[in-house]
Amino acid sequence: MSGHKPLVLGSTIFLKGDVTQNRWVGARSASDLERSLGFGPGRLARGWAVLLLKQTLKPDDFKFSGLTLRSGGRYGLPAHTSAADQARPSVHDGVLADRGPAGYAELQRITLASVTPKGPSRLVKVLPTTPHSGTMPPDEQYPMGAGGLQWTLIKPCEFLVAMMVDQNGIATIASTPPYSAFLGASATYDNRARLARFLDQA
Repeated sequence: MSGHKPLVLGSTIFLKGDVTQNRWVGARSASDLERSLGFGPGRLARGWAVLLLKQTLKPDDFKFSGLTLRSGGRYGLPAHTSAADQARPSVHDGVLADRGPAGYAELQRITLASVTPKGPSRLVKVLPTTPHSGTMPPDEQYPMGAGGLQWTLIKPCEFLVAMMVDQNGIATIASTPPYSAFLGASATYDNRARLARFLDQA
């Protein structure tokens, strides 16, 4: 999955990369989650995993990457070519230039206070089964998302593999015993709510 070793439901794994808050992930269908996070249509059709951060972050664990309105931790919308996309200014560099190292670290400490160990404000990572494509235009692969918080972990951090969704939209959570339910667009409220509660509380 996404170039990583096969994931095992209920296991822990150490990863770097982009994270957001659970309120932007939760028990959404594939298409709803694509729109929320800024994945191109169909990117999650083969499934995905939701990983819950299980450690307390420190300022030197992450950098600011703006919002899911933009991809790659850069200002402005994704571009059509990789060269143009990489030319967009970095959110991290912009905040650092504006505030300086001490001000950047202070903003990290302040914003860390908005993160909770559980609930909708906890940090999560989504790993699509379909990996990143080096040939697809950035604006097609990572279009504008819904505007959720986006940080980039620059050190490997501990995550729980909490939910795995297959190509048929069947989600399985790492509860005891494991619980599975359909998570497509026509999923029932009760099933969706049970999955969402687990992602909030695990």
